[in-house]
Amino acid sequence: MNYKEEIKAIVFDFDGTLIDFDYNTTEYTRRALEALKESKYKVCLSSGRPCFLAVKAFEKAFGEYPLDYVFGCNGSEFMDCKANKTEILFPLKAEEVRNIEKIIKADYLVCGIYDDDIFLVNKPCENKALKSWLKARWLTPVLFDFSRNDLERSKVLVLNDPADRQREEEYIASLNLQGYSYAYSSPYCLEFVPDGVSKAKAVEKLSEILECDAKQILSFGDNDNDMPMLLSSTGVIMGNAKESLKEMIPLHTSSVDEMVYMIF
Repeated sequence: MNYKEEIKAIVFDFDGTLIDFDYNTTEYTRRALEALKESKYKVCLSSGRPCFLAVKAFEKAFGEYPLDYVFGCNGSEFMDCKANKTEILFPLKAEEVRNIEKIIKADYLVCGIYDDDIFLVNKPCENKALKSWLKARWLTPVLFDFSRNDLERSKVLVLNDPADRQREEEYIASLNLQGYSYAYSSPYCLEFVPDGVSKAKAVEKLSEILECDAKQILSFGDNDNDMPMLLSSTGVIMGNAKESLKEMIPLHTSSVDEMVYMIF
């Protein structure tokens, strides 16, 4: 493919792709984004965060920037930045949110849901590493009885210290979670959305808007939740991704802490 001629849009994951998990970025990344301002490509984010938090985090790292579209909550939310309009494309029904929280019984896991800029959790977040992770994302946890939830939500988050990742994976695999899709979006966060929803939905939506083939969308990502997007578009995987994920994607680039977007 002649990228410069055929690509219509560039879609970036955020955490682990444009920034590392401490909000550091590189001069190469900044220069690449600057170059895109004057290009013909639509520039989009596809994040595990809700759209409004994805934009807030992006602006903290890069300042005001003319993004075209933002996809949040792993494809469940969509923001048209020019129209300043956000919608939930694939909501979890209120009873589904309650059901997921009932299923997750491990005492070291915390379930959370977004309520605008408040983060509702089913138990106290006592782990120091997890507290730091939440603070870095402007999330103040507020205790909430999930049995009282009566609203549709974009997703349910299951939070844990990365040191417990292996036993968490084994525990989640042992549960009956039919009807829901889930994937890791960071070392701290496992995210649940309606079955079949993933970042591939962002590619599908963008293809419809731009009236182009999915392979005319170039996407960058690094984590499990990025894989549906990378596989359904012309995907490029980061050097900091797990080796098992790199084996699935033929196009590779450097790590987030040495990022050089050679295509530009």
